Amino acid sequence: MIIKYLGIAVLFLSFCNVLQAQDFGRVHTLIAEGIDAEYNMDFPGALAKFQEAKNTAPNDLRGHFFEQTIYYWKAMLTRNKTDFETFMNLSDKLVEKCENVIDKNENDLDARLYLGWTYTIRAFAIGFMGENYLKAASEIKDGNSNLTFVLEKNPDYHDAALGLGVYNYLTSFIPRKLKWLTDILGFSGDREEGKRLLKIASEKGTYTNSEAKFYLTLMTWREENYPESESYALALKSKYPESPAVWMLWGGVLAQQDKMNEAIEAYEMSLEYNKGKNNDIIFRTAYGALSNAYFRMNNYSKSSEYGKLFISVLTKDDNQNNRLYSTGVSLELMGDRNAAMEYYRRARTDIKDENQWEKYWLRKLREREAAPLTTTDSLLIAADNNRATGRLTEAAKDYSTLTSAQGVNYSDDVKAQINQGLGQLYYKQKDYSKAIEQFKMNISLKPANEKWLVPEAYYQIGRCYLRLGNRSEAQKNFDVALDIDYDYDFKDSMDGKIKNELSK
Repeated sequence: MIIKYLGIAVLFLSFCNVLQAQDFGRVHTLIAEGIDAEYNMDFPGALAKFQEAKNTAPNDLRGHFFEQTIYYWKAMLTRNKTDFETFMNLSDKLVEKCENVIDKNENDLDARLYLGWTYTIRAFAIGFMGENYLKAASEIKDGNSNLTFVLEKNPDYHDAALGLGVYNYLTSFIPRKLKWLTDILGFSGDREEGKRLLKIASEKGTYTNSEAKFYLTLMTWREENYPESESYALALKSKYPESPAVWMLWGGVLAQQDKMNEAIEAYEMSLEYNKGKNNDIIFRTAYGALSNAYFRMNNYSKSSEYGKLFISVLTKDDNQNNRLYSTGVSLELMGDRNAAMEYYRRARTDIKDENQWEKYWLRKLREREAAPLTTTDSLLIAADNNRATGRLTEAAKDYSTLTSAQGVNYSDDVKAQINQGLGQLYYKQKDYSKAIEQFKMNISLKPANEKWLVPEAYYQIGRCYLRLGNRSEAQKNFDVALDIDYDYDFKDSMDGKIKNELSK
């Protein structure tokens, strides 16, 4: 009997030693510290924390899961193929580890959570990198299945709400050309349900509360719900006051509301807090954002200065044609076309089909390379910049100068750009009836290069009718925009834009 009790005691002590060796509480602390480091853009520090967590408790899935997120975010931020491949390799190992646990116990909710979460971010990475949409659809379906299982078994497992929330929100915007994806998924997404789940994760999630606030900032920004977007961004800024990434996010929210001077201050704070970290991602995004902000302010000297800095830290995977364009145009507007040509000729041409903006700016670079800026071009740039930054009085004067020019016979391309700019000016002034009349002028035009401004006119007219409370007229114009079948810039994004307007 004594031997029996001694045996039980030895087993109990051995079990306690295993628990102590695993130190699950220590893992939680390391994961929390790693997430904080990640948000402060200290990727090496975050990786060290997650790997220490993995080594502290090899059977605990948290360290394995969060280790892979370092490479996930780096790939998503930079499109770097090496980081993407490292993420996929690590996630393959984690998927196998989770599935082995589930094979032994199908109700292991931790394994289900990290399996579902991994499948979800794998799907986003695969789609974002333009790899294989069929594989992305399959993986997000598996992710959704596992995360749903977790919440059905335990509604209080709030971290599972993050992946389900993002899944619901993003799949609600799948365009018509990718309808086959929703057929595979058997689900078209529910935007409001997505936001509801993300709010749960942002308020109650253990490891997901900050990430949920990040997504909610972007989603409410997209919906032009700026007070709510600001509230989520401010919550992140309060938690991570020295995060270069959060300051960049804050600057973006401000810039979207025409608060360009404040946005510039935020971008500069991002660079300030990047000192010592020297994170290349922050240098690129901040330099690019500052170049764009100063260009919009018609400060071409500062725009070209930051444009050159941005171009100096580019990688082969970065989008660059927009900044090449604004840098070259800034130099040309300052009187140095020779210097401008250096940037026009550096256009990136190896562009995937889904990268619509990069293709658009390639076309604009080719136009600038072929012919010098005219007085009309310069006025259009100034007018559009003034309108885009809320200086509506100055913009109105610029457009007036363009429309009242004597003896000038504008091409349909120029007419379409003027009408588009004036229509958006009236829209910002909430004179929707006047905006409709201006946009309608583009319907009868046949621009050779800016063909996108014809379907865009129908889209903008639809937006105006929505603001006037006339949903049926809005839908008619949206339908026309979708039914235009010739090829034009941003065609693939039209369906998503319309869905966004109708769901506001």
